[in-house]
Amino acid sequence: MKIEKLSRKEKENLYDKKMDELQTIWGNPPDQGPGDFSDWTDEQLEKGLKDTIGQIRFEKSLSFIKKLVLYPIYALIVLGVIGLLIFGIKQLF
Repeated sequence: MKIEKLSRKEKENLYDKKMDELQTIWGNPPDQGPGDFSDWTDEQLEKGLKDTIGQIRFEKSLSFIKKLVLYPIYALIVLGVIGLLIFGIKQLF
């Protein structure tokens, strides 16, 4: 999607939508209603939009990396507990 080709109103709506998505990722309640961008220049709106989209991409990739690291750790812990239980049961009988 080319941000430069969007109208100002479309950019404002997209910025509101992306900020709501980012707030949801962070665990905050989304803002109520559309924002007021009357004092923002077109350059500020484009920069804010690009920064917000970049932050969303970063948050999603960070979430993926966390899952990639934590799930094997959790699996090893579960397998270790299962192994200890099996060893303990064998010792009882």
